[in-house]
Amino acid sequence: MRTPLRVAVTRAGRQGPRGYAEIVIRSLLVSALGDVVRIDLSGLDDDRVRAVQDAWRDALAADNVEADDGTPTVVPLTGLGVRAMLADLSQRVTLAALERARGKLWMLHAAGVALDDGRVVALIGPSGRGKTTAARTLGATFGYVSDETVAVARDGSALPYRKPLSVIEGEEPGAPKAQRAPGDLGLRPLPDAPLNLAGIVLLDRRPDAGEEAVVEDVELCDALTELVAQTSYLTALDAPLQTIADHVAAVGGIRRVIYREASSLVEVLPSLAEGGEVAEYRTATRVTMAPSTLDTPVYVRADAADAIEAVGDERLALLHVDETGQGTVRVLAGVAPVLWSTAGGATLEQLTDAAVAVHGEPEGDPTAAVTLALDELVEAGVLAFADPPAWRISDSVAWVDSGHRAVVLDLEDDACAPKALEESAALIWFTIADNPGTVDEIVARVAEEAGADAGVVAPDVVAFLDQLRESGWIAATAP
Repeated sequence: MRTPLRVAVTRAGRQGPRGYAEIVIRSLLVSALGDVVRIDLSGLDDDRVRAVQDAWRDALAADNVEADDGTPTVVPLTGLGVRAMLADLSQRVTLAALERARGKLWMLHAAGVALDDGRVVALIGPSGRGKTTAARTLGATFGYVSDETVAVARDGSALPYRKPLSVIEGEEPGAPKAQRAPGDLGLRPLPDAPLNLAGIVLLDRRPDAGEEAVVEDVELCDALTELVAQTSYLTALDAPLQTIADHVAAVGGIRRVIYREASSLVEVLPSLAEGGEVAEYRTATRVTMAPSTLDTPVYVRADAADAIEAVGDERLALLHVDETGQGTVRVLAGVAPVLWSTAGGATLEQLTDAAVAVHGEPEGDPTAAVTLALDELVEAGVLAFADPPAWRISDSVAWVDSGHRAVVLDLEDDACAPKALEESAALIWFTIADNPGTVDEIVARVAEEAGADAGVVAPDVVAFLDQLRESGWIAATAP
């Protein structure tokens, strides 16, 4: 039995052959990723209206679902053949649904099938990896969720998208694929149970694989590159890597299934919905080093949209986003995680000490080994080499110029009386107040003002700057 048509807008037309008013469909509301998309059919002839209706009838919104002012509307193109029109329509409905759910759901480019109890297995892979074939094969035994996108809410609930499947039907190479409703292909409806993500599976179809599918566990860090590549609008999510890690933990890890024929997936599918032990991931540690008055360049972290670390695995995953919004995931191992975590304005010496504290003394010169690793991280855009900080008067002090003296009051210390800085101390203070700068710049300006050699005054200037830094009277700008 075909699903009754979900009519969003109708009008009465001419008298039909039996005297009944013929209903002309003006638009359809289709359910997609927990929301609805309107398909405007007003510009199509009757044959094309029926073609759209047939292709999308298994994705129609429930009768109690209404559109609102924000509901996206897709208008089928009229200058194409019917098959090309339907193929284009499917793509644009999908894009509209993805945009509507942007930043709200984890949206995997995946096929999805559901067990009778509502557990959903997402089968992930790029185009050509066999998702549609797997969806057709598995959907005859299990509930068909989607062959395009499996969307997951924060609570783990899976949101179906029962769009038409794109299938090759005897056309010449390069011809548009036919768009067939799941029911036309013998695929099962959704189970009468709440849908929840229970399995995350990477499809690995190989022509030389055996007759039986082989399932293996995959660590999150090893799967992140593929997961990120197959996620729509990942960078719009809050804490995107942690979001993925939380969902992976909830389903008990990631599996890879190696197979030749999709029919071999039927037997292993239930086991793919059963979780196992999974490594714990947490937000990666970021250390900000206290600024030093050593006039030495420091290392800083490049801006990362998210960073997570595996507990006990000593690996760290970063997500960097470029100016176009494109995300790139990088997994750091070896000495790189501790260097990244420590590089909040750290000197080479500080980074070397941190690496040795975690990994022990290497063979040979530890500074040379750390320098080599840092060079690679800078080249990869993970770290950056920053100039020394410039020093300025702290916002926590008030001061006045009293002739040749500077009278300073610490606003954060109620018990502290004003202190007077005189002679060389006042000169250094006025130099910083007039023009914040690096240690070398401050030394040079003090020497010029005093008519002395910079090398002679440098030790005294640096020592006084250390006192001011320790008291909190001067602050460093971010490197």
